[in-house]
Amino acid sequence: MELMRELVEDNLTIEDLGRGGYQLLQLKDGFRYGTDTTLLAWFAASFVRGNSEARILELGAGCGACSTLICARKANVSVDAVEIMRDSFEVIKKNIDLNELSGRMSAHNADIRELPAEIKAKQYDIVVANPPFFRREDGTSASEDGGKLRLNARFEENGSLDDFVRVAASRVVPSSGYVVMVMRATRAAELLASFEQNKITPIRLMFVHPFADKNASMVLVAGRRGTKANMMKVLPPLVLSEYRDLGNSSDSSGKKPQLKPTPTEQLRRIYEEEHTDCFI
Repeated sequence: MELMRELVEDNLTIEDLGRGGYQLLQLKDGFRYGTDTTLLAWFAASFVRGNSEARILELGAGCGACSTLICARKANVSVDAVEIMRDSFEVIKKNIDLNELSGRMSAHNADIRELPAEIKAKQYDIVVANPPFFRREDGTSASEDGGKLRLNARFEENGSLDDFVRVAASRVVPSSGYVVMVMRATRAAELLASFEQNKITPIRLMFVHPFADKNASMVLVAGRRGTKANMMKVLPPLVLSEYRDLGNSSDSSGKKPQLKPTPTEQLRRIYEEEHTDCFI
């Protein structure tokens, strides 16, 4: 109860992640994690091999949602989370304490383009990133977007897509390591071109659709640096929602059934069940 009072005073909310008792603190007025973060954590965790320890780096970690979710999914990972915004960095540290992850997860307050020496001294089995979805020239003012933290998360204020890919390529273990990212589907070609420019070979690609009959809204991509160019697999699409009959199908009155958008079984499994997918 004392912790809850402290969180309210600190302008934080707390959310149950629904996995192993893990919880997540977020700033009430900051950028809130969403489906893209959850899917990125699921996709990245799919490249953790067996029971071998995996070293993971997250670039632009925000409040640490993706890093925390990966730790919740896989017990055999250690994560370095890098975040430039001081307020968000402080929340990552609180999430580490809240979930007793001090031995598995660390927070670093830094610009991804100027990584601290302890990060530059390492190479990682998986480098994961959810780069800002929008280019800087597509941006809006901080007041219109709801504050500096949200602006930084949505637009390329502190690093372009190319910056994220370039830095990821510099820190991943050549040949055996994975760079895993999520991006707007409309920027898929741009992301793949940046991979090629930075000598990362895409090996897995999955488009994410809001409904089966709608265009893709996101793309999940994994690649390796210094590997063969013939390993690319385009995975079946992930559909997030479907319309279901609420149970009042058309009767003699001729009324049309009421359909409600609900999560697909595939999405439910991602959110609720233990990790069984493997995209290697």
